[in-house]
Amino acid sequence: MNEWGKGLVLFSALLSPLAMADWLLDVNFELTGSDRSQSVNTSLSLLPGEETVFFGSANDNERELVGRAELLEVSAESVKIAFRVEERLDDGGWRTIIAPTLSTGLDAPVTFEGLDDNGDNQVKLEVAVTTV
Repeated sequence: MNEWGKGLVLFSALLSPLAMADWLLDVNFELTGSDRSQSVNTSLSLLPGEETVFFGSANDNERELVGRAELLEVSAESVKIAFRVEERLDDGGWRTIIAPTLSTGLDAPVTFEGLDDNGDNQVKLEVAVTTV
Protein backbone atom coordinates (compact mmCIF):
# COMPACT_ATOMS: atom_id res chain seq x y z
CA MET A 1 0.00 0.00 0.00
CA ASN A 2 1.40 3.39 -0.90
CA GLU A 3 1.88 6.13 1.70
CA TRP A 4 -1.25 7.99 0.55
CA GLY A 5 -3.36 4.88 1.08
CA LYS A 6 -1.89 4.29 4.52
CA GLY A 7 -2.58 7.90 5.47
CA LEU A 8 -6.17 7.68 4.22
CA VAL A 9 -6.83 4.51 6.24
CA LEU A 10 -5.34 6.10 9.37
CA PHE A 11 -7.27 9.34 8.80
CA SER A 12 -10.60 7.49 8.35
CA ALA A 13 -9.94 5.40 11.48
CA LEU A 14 -9.29 8.55 13.48
CA LEU A 15 -12.55 10.09 12.26
CA SER A 16 -14.65 7.09 13.24
CA PRO A 17 -17.13 7.57 16.10
CA LEU A 18 -15.26 4.96 18.16
CA ALA A 19 -11.88 6.68 17.85
CA MET A 20 -13.14 10.23 18.34
CA ALA A 21 -15.74 9.90 21.09
CA ASP A 22 -15.28 10.02 24.81
CA TRP A 23 -16.64 6.63 25.75
CA LEU A 24 -17.39 4.46 28.74
CA LEU A 25 -17.12 0.74 29.24
CA ASP A 26 -20.20 -0.66 31.01
CA VAL A 27 -19.50 -3.99 32.73
CA ASN A 28 -21.95 -6.40 34.34
CA PHE A 29 -20.52 -9.53 35.99
CA GLU A 30 -22.58 -12.35 37.54
CA LEU A 31 -21.33 -15.42 39.39
CA THR A 32 -23.94 -18.04 40.28
CA GLY A 33 -23.53 -21.43 41.93
CA SER A 34 -25.39 -23.82 44.17
CA ASP A 35 -24.20 -22.03 47.32
CA ARG A 36 -23.48 -18.48 46.09
CA SER A 37 -24.63 -15.63 43.94
CA GLN A 38 -22.74 -12.39 43.36
CA SER A 39 -23.12 -9.63 40.81
CA VAL A 40 -21.34 -6.36 40.10
CA ASN A 41 -22.24 -3.52 37.72
CA THR A 42 -19.88 -0.66 36.91
CA SER A 43 -18.85 1.88 34.27
CA LEU A 44 -15.30 3.02 33.61
CA SER A 45 -12.89 4.56 31.14
CA LEU A 46 -9.90 2.60 29.86
CA LEU A 47 -6.60 3.81 28.45
CA PRO A 48 -4.61 1.70 25.96
CA GLY A 49 -1.95 -0.42 27.63
CA GLU A 50 -3.11 0.26 31.20
CA GLU A 51 -4.80 -2.35 33.35
CA THR A 52 -7.80 -1.00 35.23
CA VAL A 53 -9.58 -2.54 38.20
CA PHE A 54 -13.24 -2.35 37.31
CA PHE A 55 -14.65 -3.70 40.55
CA GLY A 56 -13.74 -5.08 43.89
CA SER A 57 -16.26 -6.62 46.26
CA ALA A 58 -15.98 -8.05 49.72
CA ASN A 59 -19.10 -8.52 51.85
CA ASP A 60 -19.06 -10.40 55.13
CA ASN A 61 -20.63 -13.51 53.63
CA GLU A 62 -18.96 -13.37 50.18
CA ARG A 63 -15.44 -13.95 48.95
CA GLU A 64 -13.63 -10.91 47.62
CA LEU A 65 -13.88 -10.57 43.83
CA VAL A 66 -11.60 -8.32 41.78
CA GLY A 67 -12.17 -7.58 38.10
CA ARG A 68 -9.52 -6.16 35.80
CA ALA A 69 -9.63 -4.93 32.22
CA GLU A 70 -6.90 -3.97 29.77
CA LEU A 71 -7.61 -2.21 26.48
CA LEU A 72 -5.57 -4.06 23.87
CA GLU A 73 -6.65 -2.52 20.54
CA VAL A 74 -8.84 0.25 19.18
CA SER A 75 -9.81 0.30 15.51
CA ALA A 76 -12.44 2.15 13.51
CA GLU A 77 -14.93 -0.69 14.07
CA SER A 78 -14.10 -2.28 17.41
CA VAL A 79 -12.22 -2.37 20.68
CA LYS A 80 -10.47 -5.48 21.99
CA ILE A 81 -10.34 -5.82 25.78
CA ALA A 82 -8.70 -8.48 27.99
CA PHE A 83 -10.67 -9.19 31.16
CA ARG A 84 -9.71 -11.11 34.28
CA VAL A 85 -11.92 -11.81 37.29
CA GLU A 86 -10.31 -13.31 40.38
CA GLU A 87 -11.46 -14.28 43.85
CA ARG A 88 -9.52 -14.32 47.10
CA LEU A 89 -9.34 -17.80 48.58
CA ASP A 90 -9.63 -18.64 52.27
CA ASP A 91 -5.84 -19.10 52.49
CA GLY A 92 -5.27 -15.57 51.11
CA GLY A 93 -4.26 -16.68 47.62
CA TRP A 94 -6.06 -15.72 44.41
CA ARG A 95 -7.93 -17.89 41.91
CA THR A 96 -8.76 -16.77 38.38
CA ILE A 97 -12.47 -17.28 37.70
CA ILE A 98 -12.43 -16.20 34.02
CA ALA A 99 -9.96 -14.48 31.70
CA PRO A 100 -11.62 -13.84 28.31
CA THR A 101 -10.57 -11.39 25.62
CA LEU A 102 -13.62 -9.73 24.05
CA SER A 103 -14.13 -7.51 21.01
CA THR A 104 -17.04 -5.12 20.77
CA GLY A 105 -18.11 -2.05 18.84
CA LEU A 106 -19.71 1.20 19.83
CA ASP A 107 -23.21 0.56 21.24
CA ALA A 108 -22.87 -3.15 20.38
CA PRO A 109 -22.96 -5.11 23.68
CA VAL A 110 -21.18 -8.44 23.87
CA THR A 111 -21.71 -11.27 26.39
CA PHE A 112 -19.41 -14.02 27.62
CA GLU A 113 -21.12 -16.93 29.41
CA GLY A 114 -19.67 -20.14 30.73
CA LEU A 115 -18.33 -21.92 33.79
CA ASP A 116 -15.57 -20.70 36.07
CA ASP A 117 -12.16 -22.39 35.84
CA ASN A 118 -13.22 -25.04 38.39
CA GLY A 119 -16.50 -25.75 36.58
CA ASP A 120 -18.44 -25.10 39.80
CA ASN A 121 -20.17 -21.80 39.05
CA GLN A 122 -21.94 -20.15 36.11
CA VAL A 123 -20.39 -16.84 35.05
CA LYS A 124 -21.75 -14.13 32.82
CA LEU A 125 -19.81 -11.05 31.70
CA GLU A 126 -21.68 -8.40 29.70
CA VAL A 127 -19.73 -5.52 28.18
CA ALA A 128 -20.86 -2.46 26.24
CA VAL A 129 -18.95 0.56 24.94
CA THR A 130 -21.08 3.72 24.98
CA THR A 131 -20.43 7.35 24.16
CA VAL A 132 -20.46 10.03 26.82
